[in-house]
Amino acid sequence: MAPTERLPRNPLLLALASLMLFACVGGQLFQSEPQGWWAERGPVVPHETFPASCDLCHEPGDWVTLKPDFEFDHEKETGVALEGAHEGAQCLRCHNDRGPVADFAALGCAGCHEDVHEGLQGKRCDTCHDQQKWRVTGMIAEHARTRFPLVGAHAATACRRCHEGIEAGILAPLDVECISCHQADLARAASPNHVANGWTESCDRCHIPTGWNGAAFNHNTFPLTGQHRVTNCAECHVNNVYAGTPRDCVECHRQEYLGTTDPNHIASGFPEDCAQCHTTSGWDGAFFNHSTYPLTGRHATADCAQCHANNVYSGTPRDCVECHRQEYLSTNDPPHVSSGFPETCQQCHNTSSWGDANFDHTFPINSGDHRNFDCMECHQTPSNYLNVSCIHCHDHRQSRMDDKHSDVNNYTWSSPACISCHPDGRADD
Repeated sequence: MAPTERLPRNPLLLALASLMLFACVGGQLFQSEPQGWWAERGPVVPHETFPASCDLCHEPGDWVTLKPDFEFDHEKETGVALEGAHEGAQCLRCHNDRGPVADFAALGCAGCHEDVHEGLQGKRCDTCHDQQKWRVTGMIAEHARTRFPLVGAHAATACRRCHEGIEAGILAPLDVECISCHQADLARAASPNHVANGWTESCDRCHIPTGWNGAAFNHNTFPLTGQHRVTNCAECHVNNVYAGTPRDCVECHRQEYLGTTDPNHIASGFPEDCAQCHTTSGWDGAFFNHSTYPLTGRHATADCAQCHANNVYSGTPRDCVECHRQEYLSTNDPPHVSSGFPETCQQCHNTSSWGDANFDHTFPINSGDHRNFDCMECHQTPSNYLNVSCIHCHDHRQSRMDDKHSDVNNYTWSSPACISCHPDGRADD
């Protein structure tokens, strides 16, 4: 054909060319609209069964351009409500040439959405997903129904940290033992060294899901109380040796036992059973069960060395005067030695103090003015503390007393007899 020769005006060819131009232009136009056509989805689906009039979506006289205010009430027109992300999806995502949409809807989520989990999670997508978005929510509650509830740090950990293939949809069951995920943490644990001590399983014996720090081992073989509770493990378990650690106090505290000088434990022959006097709260404030000689009053607060001089603890005398002989000898109000007072201090004194002595006075002094008398008013000389009666202080003539008491039956010269009639010590009673 010559270059200048015109093409014949064939009506069929013109119609075909127009149709191709319409398809090309129409495809471009539909791609620019919210509900436009996307060529990858195949040809436009025929509208014969569409349940509405054409002008609901199209501009009059133009099948290519959709209305700018295009709206379609899916629930009103079809009886099926679109929820969540489905409400904003393009119509042709569901209504295309694959076949009747009802057939796919009957399959549920799997009718339109590929099962990226390869059947491992069952057919109920809505167990984890909702219609708003595919992002999984509420997994902490869902995980509580599994063998491994999420608590502590696990609840804030990204799913992929444990489920490595989850981004690809692989969500296979995992081993729930701690060590299956925490091998690296086990290898790093050097204080104490877990691997060297054979602690390679059952992490939950010491740790909790909140974090690795603050491990709490059930130390029931040697209960940790007082200072032991806040002591670093390595102070007792030296060189990471945990098996066979001694349980007797002195095995760990022998240096304290040997170095104590107040009192000197070695020189005094103290036993190595530290718990007899000390507690785990501290070395100070030791308490010895002084049952052989109960400590009361001032004795309870006295320093041990005041009684146990020169660190001599065995054979210490228990009689008061053996420790307080100097007080006995030097007391002159009244003078104990010249008055012949016995050396049994407890007859008059108690352990609270030397003052306020309470003597069991066989001669009644709880009547009349006697109760306010000083001892020296009656006992004027050191030798007259024994066998004192009323007549020694009250100068009565016997003839007068015989005359006055002639009618008294069984009249005797004794203080009890006098007091029975003269409780206040007065003659006119």
